[in-house]
Amino acid sequence: MRWRVRSSSEDYRISNMPRYHVLMAFALGALCLVAWPPDGRAAENYAFFHENVMGTSLELKVRADSADAARWAEARVLGDIDRLSAVFSGYDAASELSRWQGGPKRPAKVSPELFEVLGASDHWRNVSRGAFDPRVEALSQLWSRCAQEDRLPGNEELLRVKSLMEQDAWRLGPEVQTAERLSDCPVSLNGIAKGYIVEHACKVALDAARGVRGLMLNVGGDLHVAGDLVQKVGVVNPWADSETSDPVSSIQVRDRSVSTSGRSQRGFSIGGRWYSHVFDPRTATPVERTVSATVIAPTGVMADALAKIFSVLPVDESLSLARSLPDVECLIATGDGRVVRSPRWDRYESRPLLALADEKAAGAAPANGGSAEGYELVISFEINQPDAQGGRYRRPYVAIWVEDKDGFPVRNLTLWVSQGGPGPFQWLPDLKRWYRSDQVRKLVDKREMVFTISRPTRPAGKYTVTWDGKDDNGKPVASGDYTLYIEAAREHGTYQSIRRPIALAEKPFAEELKGNVEIKSAALEYRRKSQTK
Repeated sequence: MRWRVRSSSEDYRISNMPRYHVLMAFALGALCLVAWPPDGRAAENYAFFHENVMGTSLELKVRADSADAARWAEARVLGDIDRLSAVFSGYDAASELSRWQGGPKRPAKVSPELFEVLGASDHWRNVSRGAFDPRVEALSQLWSRCAQEDRLPGNEELLRVKSLMEQDAWRLGPEVQTAERLSDCPVSLNGIAKGYIVEHACKVALDAARGVRGLMLNVGGDLHVAGDLVQKVGVVNPWADSETSDPVSSIQVRDRSVSTSGRSQRGFSIGGRWYSHVFDPRTATPVERTVSATVIAPTGVMADALAKIFSVLPVDESLSLARSLPDVECLIATGDGRVVRSPRWDRYESRPLLALADEKAAGAAPANGGSAEGYELVISFEINQPDAQGGRYRRPYVAIWVEDKDGFPVRNLTLWVSQGGPGPFQWLPDLKRWYRSDQVRKLVDKREMVFTISRPTRPAGKYTVTWDGKDDNGKPVASGDYTLYIEAAREHGTYQSIRRPIALAEKPFAEELKGNVEIKSAALEYRRKSQTK
């Protein structure tokens, strides 16, 4: 049999070739045409950042054939989050969940999304034997009121809440998709709905026909990775939860959800003591034995619910439950300072990004003079919301770094810019001083400074950056005079800069810095490094 394939310049003859070989060749060629962008360029990564999304921060990475495709995916993600937030929000009186809770105690037709998550809540409450329970909202409300009065809940108050939580909250009607409210106990789906929303938003935006090939969506530390994308994820150190702290673990995931629950970002301060916002529904008390729990799972609902469950159960019970579930791994930080991994966690684990710098610095001494190696500088800042009416807003470009007395940048702490195409570097001129020393920065700008973090949900726009007193190579810097810079610029907005001279010595200090249009407020604390977890 003879086949002829005509090209633009000549004929290619395929003689005496079995028909199935030729058909396979054509099929592979067609597959390449589908997988490769029409203009012949490889897909590239684009990144978008927003604040005040579900009360926290959003990070979206899109692997797409073009900037237009990436922006389409961004719009799809944000639109789906808005739609589903209007279903599940416990803070919006107009949400479907709020209206259902405020309605009469009779079967009511609910949306497919609300019905699915209510059913998933029943499932995980049963699987965990009550360690996961949306009725824990009654406890959260009680402790919030008591914290405002700086007192612990009384025994009678706890007994009333426990009695309320023992009543069945709802009954589902699968045949007609109804949900019947059975008691006056308040419920919250915050412990499971965010994982559902994050994964669902990825599903509606992943569209190869439109040139969207991979997605990573991280909303407040709960994230999902989908499609043609492998994402490096740092698991936050629960004892040093800042943007620049070394993670307790660094993992790589594809087509997986990751969720972390813990006490580092939210809780109740009563009588000078910090109490976790995570409660054991069975005992009506804040959890203490687990500081944080991180879960890798196939779905967002599973990861989100299990992170709460593993925060409540004893470690051995959590590990046993993880082993019984397919493709579920966990990392648990305990109150006594241990970090416990499930047996197959190492399938995902890679070395922390900062470990290499630590190795380089092993045994090294500062170039001149002594160092303040036992101290750290904590920079806390809040991004201004440009719209006084509230709502979602884009995060500005931000660079935070430290220069020595000669103006040389010794440590680059944070670089946030919108990324697209070849990377963020076309936006660096907007960060004027950062960009001015371009020749000096060539050695550091091209490396990965920021990777996505799985952490407990924190408030929108509020960040903490910690400088450990080391340079970009991991070596302790000498005591002396340095300058901290915080630059911020917004697309179609303003450029702002904060400059603060600092002296590294064995003398702690704290100071409030004057804010500006982009950085609402900032504060410094130079302190001894914590010796206990």
